Amino acid sequence: MKLKKIALGAAALALIACGEAQKPIAKTAAITPDSSDDQKFAYMLGAQFGLQNFSNLPWQTGEAIDEDVVVQAFRDAFGNMKDSTIKLQLPQDSLGAISRRIQSAMRERYVKVQPDTNVTKNMDGDQIRAYVDSLRKALPVSAAPAVKNEKVTLPEVPSEQQKFSYLVGFQFGNQFYSIGRQFDTEFDGEYFILGIRDAGKRVRDTTYTMTVPDDTLKAVGDRFMEKSKKLNEERMKKAKEEEEKLKAEVASLRGDTLANGMPAKMNFSVKASGITVKGEDLSAFAGKPLLMFYFSATCGHCAHAAPQILEIAKEFAPKGLTTVSIASGGNNKPGIRRFIDDAKFDENISVMWDESRQFGELYSDGYVPKVYLVNPDGTYKQYAAFEREKDDLKKEISELLQGKNVEWKIEVKPAADTAKAPEAKQQPKKEVKPPKAKK
Repeated sequence: MKLKKIALGAAALALIACGEAQKPIAKTAAITPDSSDDQKFAYMLGAQFGLQNFSNLPWQTGEAIDEDVVVQAFRDAFGNMKDSTIKLQLPQDSLGAISRRIQSAMRERYVKVQPDTNVTKNMDGDQIRAYVDSLRKALPVSAAPAVKNEKVTLPEVPSEQQKFSYLVGFQFGNQFYSIGRQFDTEFDGEYFILGIRDAGKRVRDTTYTMTVPDDTLKAVGDRFMEKSKKLNEERMKKAKEEEEKLKAEVASLRGDTLANGMPAKMNFSVKASGITVKGEDLSAFAGKPLLMFYFSATCGHCAHAAPQILEIAKEFAPKGLTTVSIASGGNNKPGIRRFIDDAKFDENISVMWDESRQFGELYSDGYVPKVYLVNPDGTYKQYAAFEREKDDLKKEISELLQGKNVEWKIEVKPAADTAKAPEAKQQPKKEVKPPKAKK
């Protein structure tokens, strides 16, 4: 069975590992004549992800995939997206390191299968393809462990194959959750796993017949394609209405403006939802020397800056500085809490959520991270390039705590070392095109 590609590259890089086998996992999903379209679609995604990655990644990376680890990592990641108390078996920084290692290995192997023009100059297209295929097959690939359909737990020192396989499953879980959100539903992960398992069997045995036939998958794919179009139209209409409503809401909150059009002062009546503290606005932070960190939980620059913000908060908290971090409006609570955990935020930083998007509309240009140093009277300075301005920030914090207000000399241009955060402003979601089966 061949399925049209959906948003997953040839290398799904972001996994975690597992190790010692435990008791077998009971199979809870089965495709029957009464199975819903949602269940069939989840199966389709699992089959497509599995076929693409189980077929391509081993020869691209040199690492065969441990299917049981992939399934376990998928369960861990999918569960963590829904409930942040469900922990992954490796931290995000370890996953990033694994991903970089695999990407480097892929680049090296890609170079090795590039044909020598001196050898191929007299070859036709078919001969060149056969030659490249022979180069590819000559590259070593680690052996895949036997599939046991068992739960796995990451050992203290996992193997490189386990780490790689966990990364793949971790990425599967994140993407599967994201696709569900785009369809305004929560697909059953067990049907996705059923698709993965069938894909593994097909890769190991090309005569294996998939549970759901191609024509059924095509029909399901067509129905989800139509659903996707309708949902996208509804989202665009809703986004436009919400944007107009938001602009009307913040008009009364803006007050006097600076040369770049931003408010001249922090308005602490701006709505914000408490994450680590209680509150429905920013009023608890008014009237004091204040450091504000505006971030997105999905922003790599923000993740890099967050520990440095924590260091600054710890250094100056005893001297009278209050620090609050505000997550941009497009985030969700589980994602924010994962960010907090990874950054190791403590009692020195209060975390709020710009759920209403008022703060982002008033004080951000759509790029993150942003840092603000706020005087007791509400005037402030924005540090759009935190990495370059960190030393200046610390100097000005010291001066602020000694009674000298910080002053902002406006420069109306974007900073080069910030990352665009689409979620910081209301944007319609892109239409998702479900994969179709081909006969």
